[in-house]
Amino acid sequence: MQAWSKVSRMPSTAIKKMQDELFVKMLREEMAVRHPYYRELFKEQGIDPEQIKGIDDLKQLPFTEKSDLLPREQDLRHPKRFVLETPGESEKKPKKKGFSLFGKRDKGPDPLDYKFHTLYFSAGRTAKPVPYEYTHYDLNNLKEAGLRAFDILGLTRDDTMINAFTFAPNPFFWQMFYSTIEIGSTVLQTGGGKVLGMEKILKAMDSMEAPVIVSAPGYSIFALQTLEHFGFSASNLERVIFGIDYAPLEAVEKAARLMEKVNAKDKKVQRIYFVAEAKSGWAECEPNYGYHTNPDHILVEVVDPVSGESLGEGEKGEIVITHLDTRGTVLLRCKTGDIATGGITSEPCPNCKRTVPRIMGDIEKKAYYIELKGEKGAVQFNGNELRKMMIAQDEVLLWYIEIKQENDQDQLNLVFKGTSGSDEDKQASFLQEQVKDMFKVPVTVEHTSLDAVVNKIGLEKYITEQVIFDNR
Repeated sequence: MQAWSKVSRMPSTAIKKMQDELFVKMLREEMAVRHPYYRELFKEQGIDPEQIKGIDDLKQLPFTEKSDLLPREQDLRHPKRFVLETPGESEKKPKKKGFSLFGKRDKGPDPLDYKFHTLYFSAGRTAKPVPYEYTHYDLNNLKEAGLRAFDILGLTRDDTMINAFTFAPNPFFWQMFYSTIEIGSTVLQTGGGKVLGMEKILKAMDSMEAPVIVSAPGYSIFALQTLEHFGFSASNLERVIFGIDYAPLEAVEKAARLMEKVNAKDKKVQRIYFVAEAKSGWAECEPNYGYHTNPDHILVEVVDPVSGESLGEGEKGEIVITHLDTRGTVLLRCKTGDIATGGITSEPCPNCKRTVPRIMGDIEKKAYYIELKGEKGAVQFNGNELRKMMIAQDEVLLWYIEIKQENDQDQLNLVFKGTSGSDEDKQASFLQEQVKDMFKVPVTVEHTSLDAVVNKIGLEKYITEQVIFDNR
C-alpha cells in the first residue's frame, strides 16, 4: 500500500491508472503464476492474462462465489487453493550494478511476504464462516487500513477507547486492535460481551472516562438503553463507532438520541464497513458520506446481483472485491453478498474532500432477500427493511423474527422485549400491523422476557446478534 497522504488526494484519473497497473501486475505475476485455483481456471476457460490490459477488462473474467472458498467434504484443504504459493529462489531477479532511484529497484518477489502468519474467518452471519490466510504482508496492510480508517474518523492517540468488538479470529476485532496499538492510544480491548460482559464494559467506560466506544450497532444501542434504564450518566462519552453489522442511518439516529438521554458530552456516531473478503474495513468520515475505500489495496465493483452486469456510479447493486495488493488468500471478482443501496462513486467527498472511491448508502445483506409463499403466490421479504424498521422503534429493546410454514403458507412470528415502562401489548398491536403491511403474509407478534430474547439472539455469545431465523 502506498502513502495515504498521496492516495487519499489523487485525482480519479490517477486512481484509475494506478489500479490498472496494480491489477495487471497482480493478475499476471501472482494469480496466473502461483495461485492454484485461478491458474487452473484460466487454463480451463482459455483466459490469457496477457490480453487483460486494465480494470476495464474485468468483465472478461469470471466471478468468485463465497461457496467456492469453503472446504469440500472430500477435500478439507480446498481453501488452500486460494492461497498464493511461495515463490522459489529462481524467481529472484539478479542484482544490477549502480544505484536505484529512491531504492525502488525491483528485486523480484520476497518469499517472506508469502509466509503464513494467521488465519481469520468471516463472521458467518448469513453463511458458513470462510477462512482467509494472512501473511506478515497482509497484517501490515491490515494495520495500514486501520490507521487510514482512524484518520477518516478523526481519531488520534489522545482518544481513550473501549473496543467492544467480540474477540474472535476475524479481521474486524483485529483491525481495531492493531489500529489502537499502532496509533498509541489508551484502549481497553474488552473482547465484547462474550468475554468481558455488558456490566463490566459499562463500568470500564465510567472508570476510564472513555469518550469513545466501538462495537456492533445492536450492542452499542443496547448498552445505551441499559444506561438509560438504570438512570446512569455517560457524561464522558463523546462518540460511538459502529462496525461489523448492519448499521442503517436509523441506527445512527437512534444512538444519537440515546446518547443525549444519558447526558453524553457529545452525540457523534460514525460507521466502519468491515468486509471479510477485502481483508480490512473502510470508514465513513460522517454518516451518509460513504465508506472511503483503499484503492491501492482493493478494487471495488458494483454489479447486478442476478445478472452480474457491471453497474454505473450511484446504482444499487452487489459489492464485488478484487485484491490488488495482497498475499495469502487472494480473490478475483469475489461476490460479497452485500448490497450497496447507493452504489459507488468516484466523486470527491464533499465533507472531507478525499478523492478515493466511496461506497454509498446502507449496506444490505443479499441473504436477507427471502421469497415467501403467500396466500396469492410468492411474496418478497426484505429482512433488511424489517431490521431498519425495528431499529427505529424507541420502545423496543431487543427482538427477533422467525419464518415458519403452516398449511402450505409462510408466516412470520415477531418476538420482542419492550423498554422499561412501555406498553408492550400496545406495541405488539402496532408492530403486527406494520409488519403485515410491509410483507403481506400472516404475522404474529409476542413480547417475552429479556433473558429469552438475549439468549435467542446471542447478544453476549455471537460476533453480532442474530435476529432473522428461517425455520421452514
